[in-house]
Amino acid sequence: MKTKLIAITGGLATGKSTFLRLLQKMGFTTLSCDEIVKDLYKSDIIKKKVVNLLGEDILSEDWQIDKRKVLEKILQNPSLRRALESLIHPLVWEKIKETLRECTQKGNKIIFVEVPLLFEAGWETFFDEIWVITCKEETQKWRIEEKPDKELWLKLSQMQLPLEIKERRANRLFSSEKSPSEWERELREILKEYLKE
Repeated sequence: MKTKLIAITGGLATGKSTFLRLLQKMGFTTLSCDEIVKDLYKSDIIKKKVVNLLGEDILSEDWQIDKRKVLEKILQNPSLRRALESLIHPLVWEKIKETLRECTQKGNKIIFVEVPLLFEAGWETFFDEIWVITCKEETQKWRIEEKPDKELWLKLSQMQLPLEIKERRANRLFSSEKSPSEWERELREILKEYLKE
């Protein structure tokens, strides 16, 4: 039986990572695209390609790729951003497919993948379902304001589709105005049906 691939997405600071951690705690296989990229950046081959593309000034003092510097650079230059995405996105998708193959062999029924830029990357057709994590606009603004690098987050928000568009494209919506225990109760009810299939 094919393993179901469910994308977790939403807006900036809506609670996607918290939701993914909860699913992991509940025993499900989870992947984070941000974590996959972080691992890719540790590879010498990938690091060399990224440095060739963006320049040595994206490296930290210990010669690691500084994600913040990468973001600052690609936010200023859309063509560089597209070039970086063309390099990194296929490698991220390969890792997702590899995990999907492993889970299908093991008989796992579901994999959850956190994909912050799902719609922006045009990946929605790759997944069986899309779950969008949402919250009130004022909650989102407050969370971004609380971040130490809020200017960068505000720039990042300009790269993303408005949250209401993502909500309209979702198979399911989950509000992070709820507590983790409320989320867990809601998920246990929903996932009972998925695990029966």
